[in-house]
Amino acid sequence: MKMTTAHKTKLAALVSALLCASSAHAAKIYQDEQGNAMNLYGEVGVGGHFGANYEYGEFYADQGYIDDSFATLGVKGNNGDLQYRLEVDYERENWAYGSGDMVLSIDKLYLGYILNDYHYVEFGLTDTAFDDYDKWGDFTFDTTVETGEAGDQDATVKYEGTYGSVKLGTSYSYNAQSSSGALLGDVVNGYLGYFGDRFSAVVGLEGRAGSEGESKYGEQRLVGFGMRFALTDSLLFGLNAFYEEEDIAQSKTTVDATDPNNKVYAFNDYQTLKNEGALVSAKYILTEQWEFVGSANYESYEKWEADSEFWDGKNTDWGNSRTWGTLGVNFKPTRSSVIAIEGNVGEAAQDAYAYARVYF
Repeated sequence: MKMTTAHKTKLAALVSALLCASSAHAAKIYQDEQGNAMNLYGEVGVGGHFGANYEYGEFYADQGYIDDSFATLGVKGNNGDLQYRLEVDYERENWAYGSGDMVLSIDKLYLGYILNDYHYVEFGLTDTAFDDYDKWGDFTFDTTVETGEAGDQDATVKYEGTYGSVKLGTSYSYNAQSSSGALLGDVVNGYLGYFGDRFSAVVGLEGRAGSEGESKYGEQRLVGFGMRFALTDSLLFGLNAFYEEEDIAQSKTTVDATDPNNKVYAFNDYQTLKNEGALVSAKYILTEQWEFVGSANYESYEKWEADSEFWDGKNTDWGNSRTWGTLGVNFKPTRSSVIAIEGNVGEAAQDAYAYARVYF
């Protein structure tokens, strides 16, 4: 996946529940007497961002509505203990530096192997380990604090293990790339989590080697935390937070101008920028069809501060931090569909996000 987590995060309790439901309703292509099977699954979604604020640097264009329509079609199955998955997405490149066009891309392409009932490995284009739990404490969908981990990457090796109520995972990605295709260098990340009946908590770590001058991205260190607590069966609370130190090049030198439209640069003068964010969220389940979600959010990036030597020159409406709130309503006509809207108040990058999605 070459998208930011803001645009296609398969996260939060709502989406996790829906994906589980879709897996249960996936169309079985075949299953033989030895237990080998293949299933077809997918998602169709229509919606987008209303009142988008271009100066926040999250979208590709300065317009009041940013379309976020999306579709997925995939097959997954097993041949003995060997697992496989191929997933294709049709998505709009609506993030910063995106084209704005609808594009077809391969989102998952990997083989996995079940070592035993408690240990599993997979290889190929897949989620990095921390990507699975980077927003564990967030019950909202798309308008909250972004941890900024590596997401999906090519050439990834991932391990996951279960030890009673404790689960851990780690992954290594060779020559990882950002959402815009810029080189990040090798990335290692992982998580350790406790998952109880009413309380769960996950800690994640990530480090990258940097591009060694080939892009603006240098080394990086990231730590994240997520927690959920079910006060009752209907009322749940969550907490999510991250802290990041990221080396970013402050200058570049042209090394090859043969093609004026594709100049080659050497990036240099890497400086460490410190970023952090946190949120508290809640979900109230009124009925099987109706849910209410909300969150309070805080984010701070050094590049936002106009008085800082690292200021990117884009944001002038706030200092090096912003706060905002989100309130949403989810309506589930069926177990594998949702119609929802989230509204924002405060220093948010959009006024509202509305969508309708069907999973199968």
